[in-house]
Amino acid sequence: MSLPFPRTEYDDRLRKTRAAMREAGLDVLLVFHQEHMFYLAGYDQIGYWVYQVLVVPAAEAPMTAIVRKVDERLVRQGGLVEDVRIWLDDAARDPAEQTAEVLRERGLLDGRRIGIERKSHALLPYYADLLREALRGAELVDASDLVTELRLLKSPAEIAYMRRAGQVMDAGVRAAFDALRPGIRECDVHAAVAHAMYAAGGEHPSVAPPMGTGPRTLTQTHGGATTRVVAAGDPFLLEVGGCVHRYHAVCMRTASLGGPGPRLESMYDAIREATDAGFAAVKPGVPTADVARRVHEAMASRGYSRRGQHVGYGIGLGYPPTWIDSLRIKETDTHVLQPGMTFLLHSGLVAPDASFYVALGDPVLVTETGAERLTALDRDLPVR
Repeated sequence: MSLPFPRTEYDDRLRKTRAAMREAGLDVLLVFHQEHMFYLAGYDQIGYWVYQVLVVPAAEAPMTAIVRKVDERLVRQGGLVEDVRIWLDDAARDPAEQTAEVLRERGLLDGRRIGIERKSHALLPYYADLLREALRGAELVDASDLVTELRLLKSPAEIAYMRRAGQVMDAGVRAAFDALRPGIRECDVHAAVAHAMYAAGGEHPSVAPPMGTGPRTLTQTHGGATTRVVAAGDPFLLEVGGCVHRYHAVCMRTASLGGPGPRLESMYDAIREATDAGFAAVKPGVPTADVARRVHEAMASRGYSRRGQHVGYGIGLGYPPTWIDSLRIKETDTHVLQPGMTFLLHSGLVAPDASFYVALGDPVLVTETGAERLTALDRDLPVR
């Protein structure tokens, strides 16, 4: 199986990772994020709920992968990991002990500073406890964001995949709007979205498209499709992430089944103006906090407030359960925008009587001179 990037790109990623490790004073990094195993080693799989780890020395030495027997072929096929160790499901020795043995064998345990991705969904607390006990001779350091921060700046090849992901995303949104009508179930709309994205060359996204109709829009894109039957006059809320080679472009859209009424129209106009204001502020050198401030100020000028909530998050490489990285568009975030950063810029409002929610958001790429939306969708309120 061929890798999605040339070998030189992986070499550059590993070089930057090791430089960041040395700057942090780490002797070795234990990688648990599946995103980072894919990023550094081209290792693509979905069974990461079971213990596996990529051992990355700060020195110029081979990486070691410790995986289950069933995953050996997957980790070897990219040719980027020379040393692959296997642990068996019914072995008396647990994989945390095996990890310690590998580190000791390579002189990377006793007295060493070991970085661990503690925030990883793939490192269960059970295994984290075993690992802490097995690595007692070392200093353990939380390095959850070390590779994540490097990933914020996308290469031209990564951006090309994100552009394709934007096209897949657009196909899913258009399919949703084409399917949307009174009498259809939410799950039928979801099926149309999934079919369209796969037909457009997409892959399974990190999150099944959140959606809701009527009062279920109050889930604020944190609820999935149900068997609820759509009714005339319902608002419709959708968040879609198109995925190509695990790179995501994500958007939020609202639609109305029938006349939206002045209240929904006013709310939608406010969030469209607010996200336009935020987009206009995006360029290299601008703090993410300033972009968030522009969005909040535009909302306030229309008599609405979302202060205290983020208005965007970093997107790109992702595996279930999330496509979000460490970048946040909020007033307390400390990142400064640079060319190659990508994020979803969005805003939303709950109706004053708490009867529905509207949202709008687009995937944004920071360019050398400003910003680009990675979508061809228009930003008007669709009426079905």
